[in-house]
Amino acid sequence: MSLLIDNSLCRPFFINGSREHGILLIHGFTATPGTMNPLGRALAEKTGYTVAAPLLPGHGRTPEDMAKTRWHDWLRGAQHAFDKLSRQCRDVSVVGLSMGGALTLLLAETRPVRRAVPIAAALSVYNEKIIFANALWPVWRFFTEPEKKHEVIPDFLHEYNDTYDKTPVHCLADLNRLMRLARQGLPRIHCPIMNVRAGRDRTIHPRSTGWIMTEVSSRKKVLLELPRSPHVCTLGPERELLFKETAEFLMEK
Repeated sequence: MSLLIDNSLCRPFFINGSREHGILLIHGFTATPGTMNPLGRALAEKTGYTVAAPLLPGHGRTPEDMAKTRWHDWLRGAQHAFDKLSRQCRDVSVVGLSMGGALTLLLAETRPVRRAVPIAAALSVYNEKIIFANALWPVWRFFTEPEKKHEVIPDFLHEYNDTYDKTPVHCLADLNRLMRLARQGLPRIHCPIMNVRAGRDRTIHPRSTGWIMTEVSSRKKVLLELPRSPHVCTLGPERELLFKETAEFLMEK
């Protein structure tokens, strides 16, 4: 059986750099570190910091493997990766995409995160089916999106974007729980934060951005708008701007 991490571009990676500052990169729901790969390599080059991009539990293999995990497994995976990097680096900042953005926020609530960059953070989604996932999962194991024509976006790095072709329904229910927890804890975030919104995002509802910008307690709050970018903006046409702005934000004193 083919695994997502059979694609060498989608495996977890570590780039050794300065021990003064580490950057933890967290990928999204049903995805892999591949979505963070170009960003991670750009940040390592621009900042000289150590970069770590782990694979969350249940990801990178098969949907059946993911079905064996719950929301607390994903959170513990992120916490373990943060704690491990903290033992190597004096300061650690966190950058996460989609569900990884929600995990970034949860880490910023409970760990000494130097700076946080939630990218298209999943606090609210367009897909209303997630609301009913908790009731459906005992009788309906997997949800498969029907084939549909996707919007053609120029200059997108598709080779890094492998994801599962079906999703365990109970994992959707757990994603809903994770999003709710992340939003509830926003007032407990005090570290500098740069929130990234993708203008052509058809996955994450724009109210996620509004909640982050109004409810976190951080003195420094920056909003980066990428008007031409899809949800996975780390691979999209404005990725170089994202890489530059993220590096500059993380290097600020």
